[in-house]
Amino acid sequence: FLFMDLYLGGLRNHIFVREFLPGISQMVSFRANLANIFMGAVTPSQSGGGPAQWYIFYRTGISIPDVIGTSFYNWISTIVFFPLTGAMAVYILQDKVPEGFTLHLTKFGFSVFTSILIVILIAMFAPRILELLIHGLTRLVALFHSVTSTRVEKAGKMALEKMTEYRLRYLGLMKRKPHLMLFSFLLTVALYFNKYALAYIIVLAFGLDVDFWTVIAIQAVVYLLLYFAPSPGGSGIAEISISALMAGVIGAGYVASFTLLFRSFLVYIPALIGSYVVLRQLSKE
Repeated sequence: FLFMDLYLGGLRNHIFVREFLPGISQMVSFRANLANIFMGAVTPSQSGGGPAQWYIFYRTGISIPDVIGTSFYNWISTIVFFPLTGAMAVYILQDKVPEGFTLHLTKFGFSVFTSILIVILIAMFAPRILELLIHGLTRLVALFHSVTSTRVEKAGKMALEKMTEYRLRYLGLMKRKPHLMLFSFLLTVALYFNKYALAYIIVLAFGLDVDFWTVIAIQAVVYLLLYFAPSPGGSGIAEISISALMAGVIGAGYVASFTLLFRSFLVYIPALIGSYVVLRQLSKE
């Protein structure tokens, strides 16, 4: 399960990067995914994961716009996947976890993902709205400080130029090869289902008889919450949410062991391997 997690994570990137650099080895995508996991585990809100992945690809010969595009395409799949699975999880978990707790977590996740999806759709299909917002911000700042207003306007123009450039580039690939987005979504489903299924395997290792879909649904809610968790790698928040949701299913006596094993296989071990990838690449510079 650990190997499949790393393999599928790398494959999601590889289906796009091979379009930008034909003949690139799949091992590069595998290493980039490991770098992503490592830096995501040690930075707040997983903010360092993307740049670490881009760094590995960039040193292989892929341009920055293209490596950012690879993350963007997969991000769209993720943004669509989590709310869907979160909704199904709420339905499955009715009366199986503490009352109101699941609903609170999923509401938070839904609000974040929905907001991001709206911004993405506006940026891709109605960029004029963002342009008006930036101009409105410039006029608002000008009321209080003219020098700052000039800086904001200049930064806004640069942002719009880059957004237009990236938008045309990304929409172009989507139109030429729309099947790649479908493939990305299917790989996203397989990637996260593999993660969720690992939780059930650990429960079986304890010799417990637990409903399969209940365990899967709990992991879906946990990941919906963790995706934008502010702590490095979701530490603390992951342990608390897993404990709160799993305690009613496997019993309080197994929660600590379950949490340690689950986080070790999906975060700590891959992060250790990823640290070697990042440090080895840095040593070559």
